[in-house]
Amino acid sequence: MLRMMQLQKFRHKLHKVNKKKGLYIVCTILAFFVLASNAAFSQSITKSKLDTIVLLKNEYAVLDTNNGSQCICYINNISKAQQAIVVNTGDTNNVKFNDSTSFNGIHILKIRQQLIAVADFKGSQLIVSNLSPYDVIVIVSILCPKDD
Repeated sequence: MLRMMQLQKFRHKLHKVNKKKGLYIVCTILAFFVLASNAAFSQSITKSKLDTIVLLKNEYAVLDTNNGSQCICYINNISKAQQAIVVNTGDTNNVKFNDSTSFNGIHILKIRQQLIAVADFKGSQLIVSNLSPYDVIVIVSILCPKDD
């Protein structure tokens, strides 16, 4: 009989603890959901598409930039065997690539070399030409977020 009473008391305490624990878990999940949704909806997330062009031998591309926006210009020689010769024009700000060379001018890209420029091109039109003497493919990408 005593054992039965002790068992009932233990079950009652366990039931109380489980109720408190369950309430704590529910409150924690609810608080997390409120904070996560608040963080997600308070930010205006914009997604832009990177314009990518493949330039074959003796081809060029005219890239439009947005006036007053930071742009990323990426040029990549994907060849495993040949150097690429790329000529860029149109920059009005003396923008530099990641290797400290000026955007405007002739660039000889070694095998698998890439150049990246991050700058405000002030709405200018950029021209990128692949003047490689061999069939070398050059990938050119530009990302200029639009101000709505």
